[in-house]
Amino acid sequence: MTTTISSKGQVTVPRRLRDELGLTPGTKLEFELRDGGELVCRKAAQQSFFARFRGMGRNKKLPYRTGDEAVEVLRGPVGKGDVD
Repeated sequence: MTTTISSKGQVTVPRRLRDELGLTPGTKLEFELRDGGELVCRKAAQQSFFARFRGMGRNKKLPYRTGDEAVEVLRGPVGKGDVD
């Protein structure tokens, strides 16, 4: 199959390949350049659920000093007789 690179560097993946590989808008692709000028394109491995959130709070000023303080703001103060 042949396709053409647009002036913006975009490539259209033929419908048959998109359907067969399950490629939908937003799907991430990986490119690998091998010896001899061979270009390999594959569907990128999905990150685990937790990996997507790893490091999100790093180097950011957070509005709460502790997790307990954040929970209290979200749920309200803990009163007498409340169960932890």
